Amino acid sequence: ATPEQPDSRGILQRLADRAGQAKAKITSIGETVAGFAGAFYEDHIQPVAGSYVDWASNMRSSLWEKVQTAVDNYMPTKQ
Repeated sequence: ATPEQPDSRGILQRLADRAGQAKAKITSIGETVAGFAGAFYEDHIQPVAGSYVDWASNMRSSLWEKVQTAVDNYMPTKQ
């Protein structure tokens, strides 16, 4: 008598099902982590970064105005 062969189609199907379930679980965890990261960014990082961006923009504008004023004042007078 020959030994019974395992049901290879059944085994492969179960492995594929488990792989699909693992992939779905990993995807779900990734979406959850991305959601937490997005919320953390909006609550903690963006307000601080936004204030630095505003500060830098204001500083640049102020410096540019000073440069323009200095250039305007430096223009030699015509005789």
